[in-house]
Amino acid sequence: MLSRLKFILDRELTVANALEKSIASYGADFEVMRFSGSLQRFGVPGQSLTLGELKALSDRISQMLVAHGLQRYDRVAICQRGSVEYLIYSLAIMRAGAITVPINGNMRTEDLAHYLDYTGSRFAFVDRERLARLDTGALAEGRRLAIVTDGEGPAGAGTVCLQDALPARADRFSPVDIHLHDDVMIVHTSGTTGFPKGVLHGSYSIARATKGQLVIQPLTRANRILLASPANHHITQASIISCFAAGIPCYVPAGESPEELLRLIERERCTLVLSFPDIYQGMCEVGLERFDLSRVKAWMAGGDSSHEVHIRQFTAQGAMLRLFGKPLIKSMYLEFFGTSEVGFAALLKVNFSFTRKFDRYVGKPTLVSPKVKVADEQGRPLPVGVPGRLMVKGPTLFKGYWNGHDRLHGVYIDGWWWTGDVAMKTSGGGYYHLDREVDSIRAGEKRVYSLQLEERILKHPAVADVAVVELPHGRDATGAGAVVEFRPGAEVETDAFRSWLRQQVPDQTSLRIEILPPGEQLPRGLTGKVLKRRVRERYAEA
Repeated sequence: MLSRLKFILDRELTVANALEKSIASYGADFEVMRFSGSLQRFGVPGQSLTLGELKALSDRISQMLVAHGLQRYDRVAICQRGSVEYLIYSLAIMRAGAITVPINGNMRTEDLAHYLDYTGSRFAFVDRERLARLDTGALAEGRRLAIVTDGEGPAGAGTVCLQDALPARADRFSPVDIHLHDDVMIVHTSGTTGFPKGVLHGSYSIARATKGQLVIQPLTRANRILLASPANHHITQASIISCFAAGIPCYVPAGESPEELLRLIERERCTLVLSFPDIYQGMCEVGLERFDLSRVKAWMAGGDSSHEVHIRQFTAQGAMLRLFGKPLIKSMYLEFFGTSEVGFAALLKVNFSFTRKFDRYVGKPTLVSPKVKVADEQGRPLPVGVPGRLMVKGPTLFKGYWNGHDRLHGVYIDGWWWTGDVAMKTSGGGYYHLDREVDSIRAGEKRVYSLQLEERILKHPAVADVAVVELPHGRDATGAGAVVEFRPGAEVETDAFRSWLRQQVPDQTSLRIEILPPGEQLPRGLTGKVLKRRVRERYAEA
């Protein structure tokens, strides 16, 4: 606790010196990380890293970048199969004084080329599979250097093999002196409303997010955490620094399936799990009861809101509190409501097996959360029970969109940023998440919000997922439409399902219902969110 408190109160903590400060607190021999895959090509035996080994490898990569012409504030992209390497490369990039640009490895070829140009990335860590997606002209002309992270030998013009280029040692490398508000990271949005935007963060916002995690998350040195959220995502990048600060061993997977992740939790005896709702949904479909999850104390979810039907399955597992060796309170499910732009959980909801408040209730601010309010278009607070813009303000907030200042016009008012969400405040100080503004539905003179409707529809045992969107209702009218994806092999009588559905949403008598053909799934973006704009496009005809 004293070590954690030291980090929380440390005003000089930056992304560049966090590793040295961790070594000073816990020692270079502390095993901070286990991982899937292998780093033997970098001289790392086994599948674990101590703080000292992590520093040595990070320093060698930083030294290699500098030797190849890295300048202060250069942008360095990372795009490969998700793994522990994302976190190592990001650490090395920031410690060398550059800006890390972690990219989801599943980004489409045309989007990747555009995004690299958009961020002005001079360097790109890629595996050989994704090397083929890069702009060969930019490589041949020397505008970009591709650092190939797997295999040996040359890989073409404008490339260098990381294994060949790494120095044997980097004893004389010292991390740069990063100022608190220096730019250090550009992460991209999920792309649910269009092309992914580059979200710019400074060292200060990441340090504050790290400290916030130490305050509100159940992080103790007796725990082992599985970081099963995407390695390129801001929440994972900040969480690894939190593990350094708390002295907690973590496990970083390498893109395993939900079933393989459950086996990891069982094998590694993980007590804390951090992941995204779509991955948790996949675990539920596999069947949680097939695995020994008795060690888990808390499931932590970021990236999006989770569904009640999945939360209840997880809170029936594990044990947060035992009495005489038997579970007294089973595990809790923590929902962190925020975005890459907010940089930290604006709201927190703690779910137990006995929790009854759902229907997209997303919790309350914590002591270390940014300020939150529901406001009108002028940023004026709205009364309890009135839907409006969810706005946040605080030190973890992003610095803006990379080369996109115009995107803040009308949504950044007096330091308050509108997340793009529609919410409603309760008399108890909590909040309901009603919809994304772009997904709210015009139904005559009224607005219909989709998320609470989706929660009700998901309670049908045959429903795998659903998207409630605005669809044409006749020639000149629009209204709510539910596009339903059934579970594989589910046998459902369509008329009976429609009758059940109208009982669940009696206030939506004109609800248009579309059922996906067997085997077809709702379209999803890079972070697993349903792309409602594509659903609307498909069913644009009445």
